[in-house]
Amino acid sequence: MVNERLLKTITIIFMFLFAGNNIHAQEVQPKNVPSIIINALQLKFPKAGDVVWELEKGLYKAEFEIGRLEYEVWLDYSGKVKRWKQDFDKEQLPDAVKLSIRKSFDGFVPSSVERLQEGRSVFYKMRLTKSKEKHKVLFTENGKLLSDQVL
Repeated sequence: MVNERLLKTITIIFMFLFAGNNIHAQEVQPKNVPSIIINALQLKFPKAGDVVWELEKGLYKAEFEIGRLEYEVWLDYSGKVKRWKQDFDKEQLPDAVKLSIRKSFDGFVPSSVERLQEGRSVFYKMRLTKSKEKHKVLFTENGKLLSDQVL
């Protein structure tokens, strides 16, 4: 029998790896977004401005910037934040992730780092580059490598 937690982790990985490829998203005008969802976003991200809304697989997706960082947040119909991701400074990666990169990808430099969160689970997605070699990887916050795609 497949471990339920492992199955959930694998589902999350694929969801984030392919989130940008969803062709079924439909843009929604702000006036058509229920107030409970707008209020929930404002409570969690009070500095969010110029929000672009989409309806994607039954969830409202908000895209916005805070400062220079880009965010994507998915909320359900009750306003509960289901998952979110943000651009992330590679210098602020957890030590466990930095150590894992040094051990498994010696000499590679991270770029395009994103912090992903669903519930209490936190992941870091990034590209690692060394000369002409490139990898798209996903780590847990504890430094466990979950996915390594050679580009």
